[in-house]
Amino acid sequence: MQTPVSLQITDDIVGTGRPAVPGDVCRLPLSMHETERRRSLQFGKNGPYTIRVGARDGFVGIEYALLGMKIGRQRTVVVPPNLTYHERKTYRDLPENSMLIYNLSLLSLGEKWDSEMERRLNRCSEKRGND
Repeated sequence: MQTPVSLQITDDIVGTGRPAVPGDVCRLPLSMHETERRRSLQFGKNGPYTIRVGARDGFVGIEYALLGMKIGRQRTVVVPPNLTYHERKTYRDLPENSMLIYNLSLLSLGEKWDSEMERRLNRCSEKRGND
């Protein structure tokens, strides 16, 4: 998974342990707001938000931002309008030109939902390198 160039990821706190990779289950508190501050959302109000990295069951900017995060790491992610299509489907009143800012803090890495995913991705990237 190559991070889109237009996605801005800033590490606020580094964290420790192994990095999150595709196939991991991540638990984290998560908040989002528009740059114009018209909307602000908290995800996981009843506890940490859980996302399966690489499963595409979360918003695009969050999936990419989780890659490489270690437990305790905090990141600020600025998602440009071209990557907010899932958010606009979910929140229909978001303007098409909305730039979103997410604040992430990785609490834990659970059991992998797909223990073979990282190996398959590595094999694919090795094949591309040999072509």
